[in-house]
Parts: sequence; structure tokens; C-alpha cells
Amino acid sequence: MRIRTIVAGTAALVLVAGCSDSGGTTGTPTNATQPTSSSNSSGPPKIQNPLNVKAFEADPCGVVTSAQVQAFGVPGVTGKVNTNAVGAACVWLGASTPARMSPGVVIFPDGTNLSTILPKKDTTYEVFEPLPDIQGYPAYIALINDARKSGSCEILVGVSDEKVIAATFQSSTGSQKYADPCGASTEFANLAITTIKAGAK
Repeated sequence: MRIRTIVAGTAALVLVAGCSDSGGTTGTPTNATQPTSSSNSSGPPKIQNPLNVKAFEADPCGVVTSAQVQAFGVPGVTGKVNTNAVGAACVWLGASTPARMSPGVVIFPDGTNLSTILPKKDTTYEVFEPLPDIQGYPAYIALINDARKSGSCEILVGVSDEKVIAATFQSSTGSQKYADPCGASTEFANLAITTIKAGAK
């Protein structure tokens, strides 16, 4: 499993991009019919209904509930705080289980947001692609190295003008989500946003 690779990539990106990070999304997010962001041609989209993630920074594994993890396809796997990430982070290490996949979430530190990331997208990332909003929040595939064919993806979601979260996903052959890792990242990000909006941990 290459979870530490994703962490190293995230950390490097934050440092290279001036405290910014990678992310993105493919697939069809749910509940995307009520957008909370609006277009701004001179900068990142303005987020009209910002989410407060402060409580989850102290407990990043609470961003996705046990029931959500099981529904995602990694039953019986408990989240582990990722102390190597630059921001508050949790990973669900299911690589050695029949699921053959490990999703994760990173909450980037203050000073890392779409305003700092978007201006450097062309020089920082091998792949940077906008995606449909996830529950109204702007989302992007953001890959320093394109490993989608190897079952890995990372997406960014702007949850407020000041805050960005990333949903990471790594898998190996045999995983049901191997062929569409960015779709899996989108799905996991959607779960995280649902939990944040509910204020549950």
C-alpha cells in the first residue's frame, strides 16, 4: 500500500504551493442541485454557505462515520490519524482487507485555500481539472503525479473561502473502485461533507 506516498505528495505540495495542496473529483456527486458557490472570473468561486471544520481538525477521523466507511466498502476498518500530513488528516487502511483500498481525508491548515492553490495549478500539478460541485462546493482533481491508472486519485474541495479539504484514495487490483479512483475520491469527499454539514463526529 502506498498511503505514505500520498502523504508525502500532499506535504510536498503544501510546501511547494506556498501552503497549498492537491485534490480533485470525478464522478457524479450527490446533492449537487443546490450550489453554494458562485463564479468569479478574477479568482476562485465565492462560497456562499461555508462549512466550519474546526471541530474536525481536532478529530479528523470523525469526518467520516463508521457507518459511512462501511457503506463505502471498507467494513471493519477504523480510521487512523495521519501525523505525517501537513494538515489534520485521517486514513482508513483497508489495503490488506478484501476491499483492497485506503481512502483518506486531509483538512488543510489556515492559509491554504483555493485563493492560494488556483494561481499555481499549472505549475504545481500534472493534472488539475475542475469537477461538478459536491453538494454545492467546488471540487477539482489535483494530481502532482497522475497515478489514476494505478488506482490512485486525490481531489480538492473548497468548503469555505478559507478552507480546503482533500479526499485521497489508493487501491490495488481487485478493488471494486480500482478502475475509477477519482470517482471513489469524489464519493468519499461527499461522505465527509455530509458529516461536516451535520456536525456529527
